[in-house]
Amino acid sequence: MAVRPEKFTMRSIARVAFVLIAYSASRACARFSFNTQDLVLLVNDSATLTLTLTDNVPGNTTLILSTNHKDLLTTNISKIEVTNSTGPNVWPIELFGHDAGHDLLKVDAYPASIKSSDAFVRVTLQHSNELALFSVVVGWIYFVAWSISFYPQMYENWRRKSVVGLNFDFIALNLIGFMLYSMFNVGLWIPEIEKDYSARNPRGLNPVQLNDIFFSIHAVFATLITVAQCYFYEKGDQQVSRTAKSIMSFYGLLIAILLVLVYLQKIVWLDFLYYCSYIKLTITLIKYIPQAVMNYKRKSTIGWSIGNIFLDFTGGLLSILQMIINAYNYNDWASVFGDPTKFGLGLLSVIFDILFFLQHYVFYSPKSSKIYDLTGCT
Repeated sequence: MAVRPEKFTMRSIARVAFVLIAYSASRACARFSFNTQDLVLLVNDSATLTLTLTDNVPGNTTLILSTNHKDLLTTNISKIEVTNSTGPNVWPIELFGHDAGHDLLKVDAYPASIKSSDAFVRVTLQHSNELALFSVVVGWIYFVAWSISFYPQMYENWRRKSVVGLNFDFIALNLIGFMLYSMFNVGLWIPEIEKDYSARNPRGLNPVQLNDIFFSIHAVFATLITVAQCYFYEKGDQQVSRTAKSIMSFYGLLIAILLVLVYLQKIVWLDFLYYCSYIKLTITLIKYIPQAVMNYKRKSTIGWSIGNIFLDFTGGLLSILQMIINAYNYNDWASVFGDPTKFGLGLLSVIFDILFFLQHYVFYSPKSSKIYDLTGCT
């Protein structure tokens, strides 16, 4: 019985299509990956990683290993030929560190249909493990100092049963700033937003750590307690100034506009959070000014806790010290001088703290300021 040409043609096409689909599926499921995606390496030291092929590759594949900075990091091999692999394969890759810094080891597969997007390692090259450990210790000390810096002011208010001398503009701006900071930190841990961050930074780490979330949320609650004290304790004729209200209204308008842009899908939530963090930075720039001006007008620091300033000064100074330690250890001075915002804000806080020290101990000593405490003059 003769086979009709059109029937034979359809059968042949179906078979070819099935073979092509199966071939493509077998290639798509094959992927390369390293045994780790983060590595710390000392300068003039080496480490061995393993690159694994997780499935069979029916065709020939060329793997190209590369780093971003040859002067920082090199490998013992730069190319691997995979010929008709029928199962998992493992290759040892030796890394050599030449100078401090940050680099990325990645693998590109040709043809590109083989998945190699997970085959990368973020490498931190440092001068000293001891310096890295010291940096971590310094970081925890300033984290604790900043976390408990809210309590001396609360105690001062409770002891005096008065908030006369504590500037309400500072408290209001501080509360808004920490609320925005908390939104940013918590937001970057929401899976959908974290996914957007990973899409923009496919080989980067989430910049928000768990201690960042704890600190910011704790700061909001601590500031709210201080706000409550402002309602229940004696406050004289103090209130939030028109200037501060105007600034906060402007920030509120900006946030409302950003929310509308999110609703209209002009920006995503990740962009919204970043803009909120920028607003928080501007608040950090100006929040100490009202208190400093108030102290000057009253010629007194009574009601403004110097213990808070000691802890804030300790935290700010240690945060700058940590930045300098890391800059040296990782040869990353651009993180200090190339990012003036973070360094500048830390330095500005320290400068304000020094000003408050001078006001408290030199310009307006507590003994000469008692009259203001008794009269409630603001």
